[in-house]
Amino acid sequence: MDPSGTDPAVGTPADYGDTLYRVYFEVGEWQGIARDAITAFLLDRRQAHASFSVAPAELRPRPHGYEVDLPMQLIPEVVRVLAERNIAVYQVVRTERR
Repeated sequence: MDPSGTDPAVGTPADYGDTLYRVYFEVGEWQGIARDAITAFLLDRRQAHASFSVAPAELRPRPHGYEVDLPMQLIPEVVRVLAERNIAVYQVVRTERR
């Protein structure tokens, strides 16, 4: 913690906390494959880690991708899952803290 009482790691790749961030994944979607990959990832994480509270139903479709609230450290994991399924990821945008 710095003198202001905030953790300097919050909002950085070193943020291993439970803080949720709204994240938009712009993907090349075809027949719901990206949606299914992200949903499966969220289900697996939820079953493996009881403290992980993001439900697959919280995945919000957008015109060219999906939006979901995630802890910082799961963002690259979602990208990895999409890449493993050969889904093109055009951008990842982390917006406000939830």
